[in-house]
Amino acid sequence: MFCSKISLKIALTALLVAVAPGGLLGQSAPTNEAPSRQKGAGKLRPPLMTSKLPREQEERQLLAILQSADKSEHAKVVACHRLAVFGTEAAVPTLAALLTDPKLSDMARYALEPMAYPAAAAALRDALGKVQGVLLIGVINSIGARRDREATPALVALLERADDATAAAVAVALGKMGTTEAARHLQHALDGGPGARRNAFVEASLTCAGRLATDRQWSEATAIYDRLSGAGFPDHIRMAAMCGAIISRQDNGIPLLLQQLRSQDPVMLNSAWRSARLLPGTTVTQALAAELATLPAEHQCLLLQVFAARGDQAALPVVLKAAGSRAPTVRLAAIRALPRVDDGSSSLALLLQLAGAGRSAAESTAALASLSQIRGAQTDATILAALPSAGAALRPKLIEVLGARRAESARGQLLALAADADPAVRKAAFRALALVARPADLTGLIQLAAACRDDAVKVPADLAVFAVSMKIEPAEKRADPLLAAYATASDAATKCSLLRPLGAVAKATGGSPPMLDTIKQAFRDKDPEVRAAALRVLVAWPDASPAPFLLEIIRQDPTHRALALRGGVQMVANVASGRDPTKLDYLAWFTQANQAVRTNEEKLIIVSGLGSLKQIEGLQMLQPYLDDPAVQTEAALAVIAIAPALATSSHAATVKAALEKIAGATRDADVRRQASEAAAAIGSKTRD
Repeated sequence: MFCSKISLKIALTALLVAVAPGGLLGQSAPTNEAPSRQKGAGKLRPPLMTSKLPREQEERQLLAILQSADKSEHAKVVACHRLAVFGTEAAVPTLAALLTDPKLSDMARYALEPMAYPAAAAALRDALGKVQGVLLIGVINSIGARRDREATPALVALLERADDATAAAVAVALGKMGTTEAARHLQHALDGGPGARRNAFVEASLTCAGRLATDRQWSEATAIYDRLSGAGFPDHIRMAAMCGAIISRQDNGIPLLLQQLRSQDPVMLNSAWRSARLLPGTTVTQALAAELATLPAEHQCLLLQVFAARGDQAALPVVLKAAGSRAPTVRLAAIRALPRVDDGSSSLALLLQLAGAGRSAAESTAALASLSQIRGAQTDATILAALPSAGAALRPKLIEVLGARRAESARGQLLALAADADPAVRKAAFRALALVARPADLTGLIQLAAACRDDAVKVPADLAVFAVSMKIEPAEKRADPLLAAYATASDAATKCSLLRPLGAVAKATGGSPPMLDTIKQAFRDKDPEVRAAALRVLVAWPDASPAPFLLEIIRQDPTHRALALRGGVQMVANVASGRDPTKLDYLAWFTQANQAVRTNEEKLIIVSGLGSLKQIEGLQMLQPYLDDPAVQTEAALAVIAIAPALATSSHAATVKAALEKIAGATRDADVRRQASEAAAAIGSKTRD
């Protein structure tokens, strides 16, 4: 017997060739529009393989494929999928004939299912009497997907002789129909005994009620929901049904909603919480608000969350009152709900008070979070006005709130606060300015950041300068204010302060020749702190442009040689491996850097980079290090890394000799093993 799962695999395989995934699944009921334009349907994506033929001619060719006894199953699957995209009524007879074919039935109905033509629906209905087993279930599924109401009598007739699997498919199809006739048959089937068949009709009845409610057939939907919410049904069905029973009654569902809020049955209580979020209208909010004080604290918290989700200002009075509750959990829930039910005109003063003097740290934190979210045109101005009188601990927190609110109107005052005597205020001001300052504010911001002498404040100051610089458009202009400021800087501390954000901008934008020239000039500064700061920027440059300059430092500056070598090796290794497209003679660079190496630390650095040179010169530079106990193991690993690239060249013998030397002399057993295996592999390739 043909299995629908196998058919689905065939379909998915064909989709890779003919139609993008998802094109034939989740199709909605047919309309009078062309299938590819059906509203609400999972839209058919363009096929991966398209034909240049006119659609009418292509359709004739596809139908010929389906009618031919010589064409492969795969070709016919592809044809069905193409017809699902643009097939016309002319394709229906051929596709209908395939509905009884065990191998192509699924493909045929997938093509028929989205077709808006009455003939397509008739073909599927006619197939009900011609197929059995999984093919019958597939046809029933397609009829259900189409919501073909004319098929209802035929589907109901099948129930008398259907097995459980077929009966379940019928139930699903009737549920999707969503008609009063389908509902009547589903309800009648619920009178049967327990078991898989009844469970299918229960689920289908719930679906049917949802369809009826969508079609605004409220009384019919309510009758089903009321029945399914009673005892004898699974909990998840009862909960969904009660929710539907409340919502389908609209405002008349309020008494039922309140009744379930007082219920001791967890299932009914959960349905009430869900319904309370979904049932619309101010009348509902007012009824829930009147109920709040009668509930236990735990349930008050949940109802306050409901008010927040509803976002209805009608709940504001009771939420404000709850913010003064004796129960800490209720107060906390109310504070968190306030931004959703108030525009700031009523609760702003309370939140400011709680932010500074909440009964607990959690309440103060919640109040600050609510201040960050609350609406209202005057909220930012009110927070700013509260800053002078706020306590020392509260002021930085309120400043951070202004940043979180993206309070651009506060930019001027935030710039002033960035020079405040309190370090905590300055830090908070810089953090906020990173979010709200504009490029026009950058000159003043750079001056404030450069004036920082407190290490704890420098980091947020630099981040603010960087963040605002990144707002400049076009991108190639983002470093200009920093370059201009550096050009006029006279003291070392200011220069160092400017180099940090300048390096960050360079890294984020890819750098530029003017930026690199400025950093090089900074390294030549007479102040050692400026030189050190410049070098830190150079070694973190986003490409290998500074590598030649770093080579000069390596050869001429013993103080900074190790850091320059480490940064330069990483840059040049990236070029050698192809990760960096910078034009650079990396072999010459490594050769000259290798000649300048002195200490064991420097040897380790250069050896780590030589492993990226897949050339014989890299092996030659590594050879002396194989005899140096301080770096022998690292050098051996670098040779092993190079070996595969040289194994098939004219240097294979040289590489093999180096590997054999490592295998016989290196102290590390694991490295000896790797070298032996690499040497053996080269021997094998040579023989081949």
